Amino acid sequence: MKRALTLGIGVLALVGSTFTAGAADLGARPIGKAPIMAPVIYNWSGFYVGVGVGVRSDENEWTTTCLAPTFLGTATCPNDIFAGTTRILNANPTTFEPDIGFRVGGYVGYNWQFQNWVLGIEGDFAWADNSATVAGIPGTWSATFGPGLDTASVNDKLDASFRGRLGYLFAPQALVYVTGGVAWLEKEVSASCAGTFPAGWCNNPGGAVATDSNHHIGWTLGGGVEWMLTQNWILRAEYRYSQYQEESYTFFSGAGIPAGIDSFSFDVDAKTHTAYAGIAYKF
Repeated sequence: MKRALTLGIGVLALVGSTFTAGAADLGARPIGKAPIMAPVIYNWSGFYVGVGVGVRSDENEWTTTCLAPTFLGTATCPNDIFAGTTRILNANPTTFEPDIGFRVGGYVGYNWQFQNWVLGIEGDFAWADNSATVAGIPGTWSATFGPGLDTASVNDKLDASFRGRLGYLFAPQALVYVTGGVAWLEKEVSASCAGTFPAGWCNNPGGAVATDSNHHIGWTLGGGVEWMLTQNWILRAEYRYSQYQEESYTFFSGAGIPAGIDSFSFDVDAKTHTAYAGIAYKF
């Protein structure tokens, strides 16, 4: 029994010494370090193109300035000669209630980065369908007889701008900016006259219809934020206010009996509010 115990203790001692020697031969394993990731450098300088979708709200003001100008001449405008049925002061001017329409377009520009400041130029071009119609042609119908079946409409479609931009990087990938410049708006105006004078305006049998379009020039000012997703892709959200100069129109130049008595002249000006989100690719 004692011999067996002594033999067992000897075997354990031999095994223990063998493992100790093996561990010493292996030595300590080196501890590996994770590779150091290089920081992302965001460079805002360069050329970019983008697309955007959003909304545009248009507000138009129509002011009739002269009645029967091609019949009576413009020297005595507004020519409100209809005794007892004053027309030029009725519903004049008329504001076509702000109409909100879906807007889709594109933009292109170039940025220069100076440390935390970004300076740029940009142009954009977009389409929206904003239209509004009112009963009666402003300033041509009397409170005594009413507008009859006459209507007036304004429809805005294309808009464009060329602007400067100034932005500040509040984070390497995040830009807040202001923008402003020249704006352009395509406007279509129309009037329909039923020929029911003294209700409404025209006395022309069968009435008269006229439509004209013009490019209104103005200014625009706004701002937004951009977020650089990668070195090439940039998200943005932007709002702009635009105001356009008045344009003058004359309708029904030869209509009426006698010819030209149904003519009238008017001015239209416009304001727009635009908000959209976009994504651009920077080259």
